[in-house]
Amino acid sequence: MKRLLVLGLSLLLGSGIAAFAVEVTAVSGSKVEIFSRGDLVDVLALLQVAGVKVGFSAASGSYVASTESHEVHFTPGGSLAVVDGELVSLPGPVRQLENHVVATVETAAAILKPLGFRLVGNARALSLLVAGQVPVLEASVLASGEAATLLLSGLPEKPRVVPEADGFRVVFSQPVQLASSPSGAGVFSGVQVQEKELRFFLASPWQLASSELLENPLRLSVRVVRQAATLAKPQARTQPLVVLDPGHGGEDEGAKGQGGLVEKNLTLVLSRLLAAQLQKAGVAVRLTREGDEAMALADRVALANRLQADCFVSIHANASPARGARGAETYFMSAEATDAEAAQAAARENAAAGDVQLILWELAHVANMEASSRLALELQTRLNQLSGIRDRGVKQAPFAVLTGTTMPAVLVEVGFLSNPEEEVRLSSPAEQERLAATLAEGILAFLRSRPAATPTP
Repeated sequence: MKRLLVLGLSLLLGSGIAAFAVEVTAVSGSKVEIFSRGDLVDVLALLQVAGVKVGFSAASGSYVASTESHEVHFTPGGSLAVVDGELVSLPGPVRQLENHVVATVETAAAILKPLGFRLVGNARALSLLVAGQVPVLEASVLASGEAATLLLSGLPEKPRVVPEADGFRVVFSQPVQLASSPSGAGVFSGVQVQEKELRFFLASPWQLASSELLENPLRLSVRVVRQAATLAKPQARTQPLVVLDPGHGGEDEGAKGQGGLVEKNLTLVLSRLLAAQLQKAGVAVRLTREGDEAMALADRVALANRLQADCFVSIHANASPARGARGAETYFMSAEATDAEAAQAAARENAAAGDVQLILWELAHVANMEASSRLALELQTRLNQLSGIRDRGVKQAPFAVLTGTTMPAVLVEVGFLSNPEEEVRLSSPAEQERLAATLAEGILAFLRSRPAATPTP
């Protein structure tokens, strides 16, 4: 028998939750904070903000969210939902966290969509829209001397800025509107709204200089300068730069072995050891996370792109329902998976993506595919030479953390934590040092094989 859930204010903020909250803009325009943790947001609180009736079945342990014409049933711990009587797969699992029922933004959006709502944004700032409602953006311009800044607010997602001969375009994956054209001391000669993009025409002698996404709330800052102004050129790097990505972090633990080894901890240790090896060889290194903190996959990609890294290596450990599964494998980006196992691996790692749908596929991963395959081969070849490691080969799969990178990028699975023997091996400090040294050899070999550009050690 269902009982109606009374979702009070404690569900929204609760005691001591302010440090883990995301601001949600309701359909009415009012703002409220709800519980969040990393890439996870409170699904029940979102349904309450939307004004949806929520019930609970003690017999089945499932929730039912309903409007006058639609029903969605979902259960914590599962990745399935029943929408108007039809079983559907959710993008990721719904989970019980403390006193909250949470999911990624993508999964929460999938629950809200059949009920007539769109959820846009990310785990830092969200907006609830009625299905079919088009977000209205605000534009303001601050001009000062030889430079001016356009600030776009009310963004439903992370857009892409495309330079044009006479200005630039701001491209979205959904329709948007502009409240009014920006006025700014003759900086812009006009603005054109074209469904999913805004085209800004710059008056002479202004030209595009740079763009930057700002968080909390999500905004776009575009800087333009007068052509007469001389822009300082970035200093040429004297050494190659590698971005290492320790997989998972924060509440997202990744895989966990029976002996207690957690993927997020292992990947951070390996990344630190690998960084030390590369730095000794004269390579500059940046980690996407330095400690046990959550970081959205899109932000990991953005960091590597912003630094213009020479390559991006994401470190992970595998898991499988088959306890005998073992070995190391290396992936590079592809829209299609090499095989069913590759597809499952990508689905598991992508579960924490949250706003991964905002990363645009048109970025340069296609142009870098050949170089990524060479990097993957260099790493896998050397892993194969280590005793006790089974060769699972080089594979292709649509990993979210590789999507959108503008440099060669790979994801390495160093072993299976679901295999007790491999967990013991990967727990060994000596084995961790050995893996780091091996991966360093592969990365250095790749850097040396590139066409002359940045000096390589």
